[in-house]
Parts: sequence; structure tokens; C-alpha cells
Amino acid sequence: MSPVDKKDLIILSELLKNSRKSYSDLAEIVKLSVPAVKSRIDKLAKNGIIENFSIDINYNLLTDGKQNILLIKAPYKNLQEIAAILYDHPHVKNVRFMTGMYNILVSTNFITDKQKAEFISWFNETINVDDLEIFFVYDELKDKKDFTIDKPIDIKLICDYCKREFSVDIFSKVIGGKKRYFCCNTCLTQFEKSFQES
Repeated sequence: MSPVDKKDLIILSELLKNSRKSYSDLAEIVKLSVPAVKSRIDKLAKNGIIENFSIDINYNLLTDGKQNILLIKAPYKNLQEIAAILYDHPHVKNVRFMTGMYNILVSTNFITDKQKAEFISWFNETINVDDLEIFFVYDELKDKKDFTIDKPIDIKLICDYCKREFSVDIFSKVIGGKKRYFCCNTCLTQFEKSFQES
């Protein structure tokens, strides 16, 4: 698998600033042909480095709601199951696994006080956890778009099942709300089977 070089990093940096930037604009910046830029972007997407192209929305202009942060202490044996249930809820923006006292961090979408009450009620009726802390975000600074990796790097893929590093064909699938990568179809199948059984 070819490494990520300086031109790839420039392309990533430019797309972070504006994901709608055209191939021709990018080609001019990195001094490559349009087909070469398209090929690089396709490679970055295929290898899972670019997951999607998106826009930034100013939710404060669209809703009177606020984002909420939930810190959850869940039993380790139920961690994946709880995370998958939370991830499927329409008010949940993302789910992160953490070390420390709390092992799951959940960010909600921008929701009103009524939606927050309904969400917490649903949470209490649906999910059994050891501890829960809830915070609401009253203000925030805009996400930074700076891309800090400034030197070429090798693409490092670790199989989510056998944990070996690999660099040939990629088998990927969204399992438990997260895109997983596997060195072969057998590992994908075995991971999915063990995930469903846990």
C-alpha cells in the first residue's frame, strides 16, 4: 500500500478547509493533473482516511436547542451493546470509548429542553449503566480546520479481529456504529459473529 505523501497531506488540508473544493483547484495547488488529484482522493477514500465529504452547519441559527454531553460508566461486558443502542438513537451525534472512570462519551445533536427530557427518559428506561453524568454545552468555539500532520506517513491498518498489521486488500464494514477494517473476509465474518454474540 502506498504511503501518504506531502501532496496527499496538502489535499487533505485543503479539503478540511473546504470539502467542496474542485479537482481543478486542488490540482493547481499541488501542481498535479486533475486525474492525478482524483486518483489520490479515491485512494484516500478507499483506504478509509477520507470517510465522507461534509458541510458545517451553524445549528444556533436553525434551532433553539443545545448540544449535551453524557459521560457513562458502563459494565465492560455490555460496552459494545450499550454503545450500539446509543449510536442508533436519532438525537445522538457520536459515541466515543474512553479510558478512566467513565468509559463512554456521548454527544447529542442540538436538542431542545423537551427533547433532552425525552431522551433522558428513554435512556433511563432502555439502558442500565453504573453511573451517568450529563452536561449541556452552553457555548463553543468553531471547530479548527488545521491539519497538523506535516510529513509523509505510512498508512497503517490493523485488523480489528486478528490485530495484525496489513497492507493489501481492505475488507471494511460498519459494525456497532463504527467502520471496521479487516485483513480478510474470514476475519470480518468472525468479528461480526463475535460482536453479535457479545
